[in-house]
Amino acid sequence: MDSTTLTTVITTITGVVGGMYGGVRYGKQSALMDAANSSTVATNTVDMLQAQVQHLEEVKDEQHEVIVDLTARVNLLEDMVTQRAAVSEVHDDIKAARVVIDKIAEKVGA
Repeated sequence: MDSTTLTTVITTITGVVGGMYGGVRYGKQSALMDAANSSTVATNTVDMLQAQVQHLEEVKDEQHEVIVDLTARVNLLEDMVTQRAAVSEVHDDIKAARVVIDKIAEKVGA
């Protein structure tokens, strides 16, 4: 084997070994970068979900306040309807009493 062939073989073997070593290092770096990117994505996803949960809790609280207000209004309206019915009954009783009083007044001559 002459020196040119030996140099070519050594260069080829060195290139193959260097390529394998470089590929393994690149693969490890790429895996680390992918893991870091995945971690960043996961962190961003968690932050986004926390913001959405906070927004939903605020909306729920606002709706709860509206429901409490509407319930109070409904109760007030129910009380007013009940009072109106009671007043209507009293009014009917007064009309009936007035008829009786008018009849008595006619008989007495007043």
